Amino acid sequence: MNRTVRLRLRRLALAAAIGLSGASALAADGPSQQQLLDKINALQGEIEKLKAQVSDNAAHDQQAAQTQATNAAVLRDADEHSQLLQLESLNAGWSQGRFLLQSTDGRYLLHPWFQVQARNVTTFREDAKQQGLGDDTQNGWEVRRLKFGFDGNVITPDLTYMLQFAVDRKTGTTQLEMGWAKYHVPGTPFSIRGGQFKEALDHEQLLTSKFFAAADRTIINDFFIGGEGFVQGASLVVDGGGALRGEVDVTDGIKSFNNNFQDYPTAGIPADWGTNGRVEFKLFGDWADYDHLANLGTKKNTLVLGAGADYTEAGHSATLTHIVDAHFQSPSGFGLYGAYLGRYTKDNTIGKVTADTYDATFRAQASYAIGQHWEPFVQYEYIQFDGREFSAGVKDTLHAIRAGVSYYLYGHNAKFTLDATYLPNGSPINDDGTGVLLNNNHNEIVGRAQFQLLL
Repeated sequence: MNRTVRLRLRRLALAAAIGLSGASALAADGPSQQQLLDKINALQGEIEKLKAQVSDNAAHDQQAAQTQATNAAVLRDADEHSQLLQLESLNAGWSQGRFLLQSTDGRYLLHPWFQVQARNVTTFREDAKQQGLGDDTQNGWEVRRLKFGFDGNVITPDLTYMLQFAVDRKTGTTQLEMGWAKYHVPGTPFSIRGGQFKEALDHEQLLTSKFFAAADRTIINDFFIGGEGFVQGASLVVDGGGALRGEVDVTDGIKSFNNNFQDYPTAGIPADWGTNGRVEFKLFGDWADYDHLANLGTKKNTLVLGAGADYTEAGHSATLTHIVDAHFQSPSGFGLYGAYLGRYTKDNTIGKVTADTYDATFRAQASYAIGQHWEPFVQYEYIQFDGREFSAGVKDTLHAIRAGVSYYLYGHNAKFTLDATYLPNGSPINDDGTGVLLNNNHNEIVGRAQFQLLL
């Protein structure tokens, strides 16, 4: 109730009181009693109107107070939510060549990505048609790789994860390649990991296919390790950021992934169990440069020596695959890589014969990044298979000479690669992932043209 209304009510009440008390005294000299009653009634009407106005004003004031209280509550709630969003909101953007979603406190990180490699392959084989009917040429397109995934950390930067899926180039079905979680023990160089991951064995195998100078991995890597070499198991990783790092894994065996717990010889299960490990020593340079087999963007002179081994049992048979390698890179653009891989197989069953066998291999690559766009390279591969692995008359050695160039439109995110491989003795094995087909001791030439797009 405002001050003006209160004053008017007081005045009216006073007037009514005076009129009632003096009605008798004034009856003889002033207005008649009826006139006074009429005035009093009029004053009573004014009072009722003022009371109604007061009631309306009070209701309005109450509503205004409620509205004000509601607005204040909404503002407090919005302020609390804004503070919560500030604590738990995501920073989204492009950083260091990656699209990231990250909480402001760094506890949560999501890095989504995809990779596609579209490739045209031409394979010429001399005298490859059956019954000596002549040469054979195969040509066609394929989506060599279509991969997508997520990596990052949850709850704490010490708890990291990786989910990687790939579409099969022949069937179009999607399958899991990697799905693991790794916990770094704070204040130590140790981490433990479990799930499906790349086994710690070969440098070329551990690198992602996104950052190669050539269109693909070598024949040696693809045939003996299975490309990226996925396995299921648990691992202990030692990496303190210094010159030495290593890893030891306990797994279902080499090339064992997307399988259940059962053992060999259950259908589709290639082994009973396996263990492997790898150690790397950095003489000088940067680990980040070592993670690329191409030299584009190399920032420091880097030289790393590595060694790895895998022991896998499958029934009465066992294999021991062992590797030593070296990788040098320079910011001038020059890079050199070499590796020896040997595979010993105990009780290798070949047809109706069981024997111990040993295969020896060597591979090397030299490449040179010119400016920001061109990187020519040459590779050489040599495989000496154990002769007992093939039928009589089959050449048990493989020589592959490869040369090509990558053209970077936007770094590795968009690049063209063109290369050609010459096999003077053909190949005693099929490895269509690299474009190489079985050919018995005759010339073979493989040409590949590929475009890569990354996010």
